[in-house]
Amino acid sequence: MNPLAIALVLLSTFMHASWNLMARHGRSEHDFFERMQIGVILIGLIPGLSSEFIARSIPPRVWPYVTISGLSCGLYYLSLANAYSSGDFTTVYPVARALPVLLMGLVDLARGRTPTAAGWTGMFLVVVGCSLSPLESIIRIDPRRYLNRTSLWMFLTAMGTVGYSTFDKLSSELVKQGPATAARYGYFFYTIAGFSYMLMRRLFAPEGKREGKPAGKLGWKMPILGGIFNFGAYWLVLWAYQLAGRASYVVAFRQFSIVIGSLAAFILYREKGFAVRMTAVSTITLGLIIIVIWGT
Repeated sequence: MNPLAIALVLLSTFMHASWNLMARHGRSEHDFFERMQIGVILIGLIPGLSSEFIARSIPPRVWPYVTISGLSCGLYYLSLANAYSSGDFTTVYPVARALPVLLMGLVDLARGRTPTAAGWTGMFLVVVGCSLSPLESIIRIDPRRYLNRTSLWMFLTAMGTVGYSTFDKLSSELVKQGPATAARYGYFFYTIAGFSYMLMRRLFAPEGKREGKPAGKLGWKMPILGGIFNFGAYWLVLWAYQLAGRASYVVAFRQFSIVIGSLAAFILYREKGFAVRMTAVSTITLGLIIIVIWGT
């Protein structure tokens, strides 16, 4: 895997974990996500439209991919917000991100970019680490950590991730290469995701069923900051897709955010199960090291 791509994805994980922690901390997930997206859409409106008008870096055949990817991301936001509203951050965050790793390996396989044996091993270890993260004890494994009222939302979050990751990787191979194109593509992707999320929210999360703090107490400062982190993180990932041959490796490296998120969640929320979750963190890290050294 390209060293620059690795560096970009690892840098993105710090921003990705940060905005997820911000969303979880406020306990008003739906309103946070909506305001986060509105902020980015408005801030990027003029530079996004004007720069693409001049550069013409996104060919017509890519726009259907952008649309499908944005719709998938809208599903991701809706499902993630619902999962956060009813679950433990250190359960929802890792489990929702475990399944896409191996599924993206199958996507690469279908595209003739089969991961190496070491690559599969590394991805498997990442998934094992993600799966261990919700546990408080390896001795007393509780299936309810995985099968509960948040299970459907975690599964849909994972499917949304697979959807947008697949089409964004396809798009990255058709657009003009470079960070500027990745930023412009990211803006249009984010805009479609934002509008689709807001529509899905009104269809599937009616006002009377929403959880969390009243929106008035949330404000705009934190969601906009979260939006900057969110956009910045995925801009780096989109750039990395241009440099990496296999999408599955990029998705696997994105799980380093679980290492960051798990450590931060213990500090912020004082959640239990430190020993087993540190084992999970070590397993994820080992899997990524294997991909770096022997995955190509």
